[in-house]
Amino acid sequence: MRIILLSTVLLVSLLLISCDPGETTVGSNQDTPIPSLSFAVDTTYLDAPNNKLVAKGTVKNNGSSKVNSPWYVECQFYTNSNKTTKLGGNYTQIGVPLSNGQSTFWTISYSSQNVNVINYPNFSVGDLRGIYK
Repeated sequence: MRIILLSTVLLVSLLLISCDPGETTVGSNQDTPIPSLSFAVDTTYLDAPNNKLVAKGTVKNNGSSKVNSPWYVECQFYTNSNKTTKLGGNYTQIGVPLSNGQSTFWTISYSSQNVNVINYPNFSVGDLRGIYK
């Protein structure tokens, strides 16, 4: 009985260690949204050699409260500008605080073991938000 229990625990431990952690979770209710931010997407491109999609832009604090670092910008990646099929999402950490009226740059990339992103050169991004984790 003891050997069966020990074998089961060992097997479960090995499975947990070897499992792929999966895709990045974006849009979690556990994150704290930062209000009064406005986003601009300046550039999107397919980085084919590295098998990833890249979006770049700016974020501006339009609120009266300071955004303290560290904080994060996250977005969803879609197959095209219709934004009806989601590929997934990702986020990036921002290491500078923003006072009212200040802006900073962000870059977010997306890659996947489940989706060949090279098939989506006309992708788009949406659902941008600033969050505290």
